[in-house]
Amino acid sequence: ALQSKASLKLIQAQVAAGHDMKELGVRMEQSEFKASALDGAATVTFDGMQNLRSVDISDDALAKAGSETALAEALLKALQEGHDSSVAGSEDDIWSLYQNNPDLIQAPLIQIGAGNTAQDLWANVTKTNETLKLAEELFLHFDQDKDGFWNFKETSAVQLATEGTEMGEEAFNSLIIAAAPNGGRHLTEEDMARGLSKDQVLDLYTNAQRQRQLGFVLDIMKDHQRVFSQESNAEETESKPAPVSVSVD
Repeated sequence: ALQSKASLKLIQAQVAAGHDMKELGVRMEQSEFKASALDGAATVTFDGMQNLRSVDISDDALAKAGSETALAEALLKALQEGHDSSVAGSEDDIWSLYQNNPDLIQAPLIQIGAGNTAQDLWANVTKTNETLKLAEELFLHFDQDKDGFWNFKETSAVQLATEGTEMGEEAFNSLIIAAAPNGGRHLTEEDMARGLSKDQVLDLYTNAQRQRQLGFVLDIMKDHQRVFSQESNAEETESKPAPVSVSVD
């Protein structure tokens, strides 16, 4: 049963379990799960946390595929297989961690890092009328071509505006696969090019459980404020009249 209050014994157990969690995280980051296509001409590598680490395409890959479309489809299939392999290869270790350390799931503490206890990182991620409205405004703002999706260029612009860093194409493809149903098994090249749908973006921003599964934190309140406050400040700066200097002879 979950405990409503943290006892000293529970805290001590969670601190000890935190070391096991850190060790597992290191092992998962160092693990490699490869998938290939076209007789090894295209190879992708994921770590145990479903992060895409590398994509290697040989010089003769296009010739083996026969066309750019066939090459893209073969690469997409390899990405899907690599992602699935990473999930299958790590889920037993994760399950064992919680089986051997049941104190990790005890409320009100959530254990992260190396022997430290911290507040729930997703405590502020909620699905309400307000958060859905803010997420939709953010989506529409960056959906420059108005097709109802965030493509690679648009998603990269979001990350640049909210985090100050650009998104790599490999990271974008990995996000599309992770956000898709069934681990992205049924994604097509066209789906990858279109990107994230509005429903997917709204769900990513307001679904705490989904964010936990994918291993990141998105705060719609902060992102919305950061984007629109920056634009408001820029507009105010542009609207201010230029200073006039008066010289007296």
